[in-house]
Amino acid sequence: MLSTLVIKNLALIRDLTIEFAPGLNVVTGETGTGKSIIIGALQLILGQRADRTMMRTGADCCEINVVVELADESVLLADVNSILSESGVPVCEDGQLLVGRRITGKTVRNYVNSTPVTLQLLSHIGDLLVDVHGPYDHQSLLHPAKQLEVLDAFAGSQTERQACADHYRQWRRIQEQIVEAENDIPSPDKIDVLRYQLNEIRTADLQAHEDNELTARHALAANGQRIVEIVNDVRAMLGDGEDAVADQLSAIMRRLHELEVIDENVGGQFVALLDGIIAEVRNLADEINTFADNVELDPRQFARIEERLAVIQKLKRKYGSTFEKIIEHADYAATALERMENFEAFRNRLQAEEEAAKSALLKRAGRLSKKRRRAAARLAREITGKLKMLGFKDCGFTIAVEATEPGPYGCDAVEFSFAPNIGEGTKSLRSIASSGEISRVMLAVKTVLAAADSVPVLVFDEIDANIGGVIAAEVGNELRALGNERQVICITHLPQVAAGANQHFRVEKKVQKNRTSATVVALNKDDRIGEIARMLGGANSSTVVMKHAEELVAKATS
Repeated sequence: MLSTLVIKNLALIRDLTIEFAPGLNVVTGETGTGKSIIIGALQLILGQRADRTMMRTGADCCEINVVVELADESVLLADVNSILSESGVPVCEDGQLLVGRRITGKTVRNYVNSTPVTLQLLSHIGDLLVDVHGPYDHQSLLHPAKQLEVLDAFAGSQTERQACADHYRQWRRIQEQIVEAENDIPSPDKIDVLRYQLNEIRTADLQAHEDNELTARHALAANGQRIVEIVNDVRAMLGDGEDAVADQLSAIMRRLHELEVIDENVGGQFVALLDGIIAEVRNLADEINTFADNVELDPRQFARIEERLAVIQKLKRKYGSTFEKIIEHADYAATALERMENFEAFRNRLQAEEEAAKSALLKRAGRLSKKRRRAAARLAREITGKLKMLGFKDCGFTIAVEATEPGPYGCDAVEFSFAPNIGEGTKSLRSIASSGEISRVMLAVKTVLAAADSVPVLVFDEIDANIGGVIAAEVGNELRALGNERQVICITHLPQVAAGANQHFRVEKKVQKNRTSATVVALNKDDRIGEIARMLGGANSSTVVMKHAEELVAKATS
């Protein structure tokens, strides 16, 4: 759920914090007080492109931040964390998601969990969290792809849907292999080239790490004479020459033995230390002797190393900069050569696999289509019943499932359509112009699908357009019932809707120091009664109207 919305310098709002509650949240206020600014703020958080003209006059920047609590939405939390992890954004370890936008005169910055993100990622996250229904573009149920997803959720066919997607990917992968094969029809020249390349690499008989070892040996051999001179000098200094280290250490040891006779403790320590030094010097001499024995001064051996290195460097220039890339090319050449030498058999096998994959896809899609068609009729009936309760007495709601070419989710296209009145004809949801109509349609759909749809927050604007009386009460009942399944935020002019709120906010507009500001106040019980009385049209909060407001609240919340 949305727990906190913070708005700074957006239109008439200077600095505002709203703490939403679970269930039904209603926002009321006089016309023109700025209720739509709240919807605008949510729109921006959901990824709508920012318009810098929305900034409050005189402000340097506009900021909108929202806190979303996902701890109780384990599946949704896992989906959101997966998206964040793939994008390099810190996940919601405590189940709390922070989303924000900062708009200045020159830049717009988007943040998720305090990390800069793209507008695309912000929009993707927003689609998972909130549906806004009203005269705005963020209405997921207007899109055929979403309608298909909703129908599958209602039908309980997500498993079949995913299976179709898997079969489709496999089918498309084989088709791509066929296209690739057809674009690479073998020719004698191609076969000859591949044979030559494969033979050249195999003849070289490359050994793992051979190039590194040869390079090291080549460096030694190329500097062999100088290395021998250095080694001989060091040998002489250590033990063979005049004033050798070994002789000097022996002399030192004799003197230390004399010290040991005088002071056994101190002299003994020095003798032990020198024994270690002498041992290290001997080890050094042994290592140098071993190294000297491996230095190659044979010109013929040096020539063979250079020849081998030349072969390796030639292969690297032609087939890759490393041993691994050369071997990869050899594997590719072997596979391609085998395919070309047996091209007809290879093509026939791919075509057989493609036919089998398509057959499996169509079979799975056929079963899915039957399930969808049965569910579509049932879902349309339930939505129609809800719409009649919401004031469309003679309406019709249909869900058409039409056959299409195979796609990622089967072979069906789905279209939700609505006929609000007899004789007006049926129109697709995308064609409905009235915001009041589309809002009530969405309310009906969302009420029916509350158990199947995963979006946790629903926002309704102008849900009460052109209705009143008994229908208004039904709208209020449906919104309150929907609030038991989802968090609902509703801007309304209907007292019947406001009466059922779990949390009631009033938008107020004030003028201070010649500046107009809008603010939002969370109402307590007494304030709610007074606000609902105002919405009922009560002048000066008359006793009769106040009593009516109390009755509305009592009935709606009983």
